[in-house]
Amino acid sequence: MTRPRIRRILLAVDGSVHAEQAAKYAARYATTLGRHDTIVLHVVDNERLAERTRGLGDAVAILTDMGLQATLGTRRILDQAGVVYRLDTQVGNPADVIAEAVESEDVDEVIIGSRGISRWESLFVGSVAYKVMHQLSVPITIVGTPRQEADLSPVTATQVHRALLAVDGSAPSARATEYISDLHKAGVALEVDLMNVVVPIPQGFIRRFASPDMIDLYYKDEGTRALHDAGATLKSEGVEFAEHIVAGHAAEEIVRLAAERRCTRIVMGTRGLGAVAGITLGSVAYRVIHLSPVPVTLVPC
Repeated sequence: MTRPRIRRILLAVDGSVHAEQAAKYAARYATTLGRHDTIVLHVVDNERLAERTRGLGDAVAILTDMGLQATLGTRRILDQAGVVYRLDTQVGNPADVIAEAVESEDVDEVIIGSRGISRWESLFVGSVAYKVMHQLSVPITIVGTPRQEADLSPVTATQVHRALLAVDGSAPSARATEYISDLHKAGVALEVDLMNVVVPIPQGFIRRFASPDMIDLYYKDEGTRALHDAGATLKSEGVEFAEHIVAGHAAEEIVRLAAERRCTRIVMGTRGLGAVAGITLGSVAYRVIHLSPVPVTLVPC
């Protein structure tokens, strides 16, 4: 029997409260992964290191000390949860260093706190998390936005990871579904809620000629088509899931169902993140991040 591939997780931290929230989530997540590798990465920018080392001697020793200080809370959380990890402190532009580490370490997933994207306007002023979202080719889980009030304390290995997988039949949705399948192959204990949000028929002309039953049937047909490919993929991999079709505003309905089903996170594909068209306040992915009570995993296409 083939052993599940060991997943490699990169936890990027900066010493902030958001970073410690990310560490709590990583500790919870790790209990469902079985065999895995965790890398805790702290990046010191060049100017800050220069300030600390000016006239003080050994830059390597100072850099090591800065990394230990900045990751103290994170390391305490992971140690208490029994998570084995490797600490890595590097110098450079944080987003670039994280992206380079993903490639050099063959990382499967990045977990990062939301510091710098707690307000909509900050999406345009160079936050690390925002830049990382646009550079990575692997899934990234954003943790710790102001609305994320769920209990992120470590849990026991017997508990199940519950994910809301939001799909719309697109290529990004297919990648998000593959990600869930990969977790299942890696031996993660999963419960999946598969969801599609149908654009509602507006009040007015059409509703005067369509009965509520006709409208409900239309929603069901549209949602069933959108869920078909994702459902077929999950079934072929032996992943158990429940289907949900609702009509409404996508982000709001995704967040509502995640709370209702007590999901531990939301998983969705990203659309257009690498293009200017994707950098808009109307993006469903960004809207979900800012509304969600639980961490959000974005899977690039």
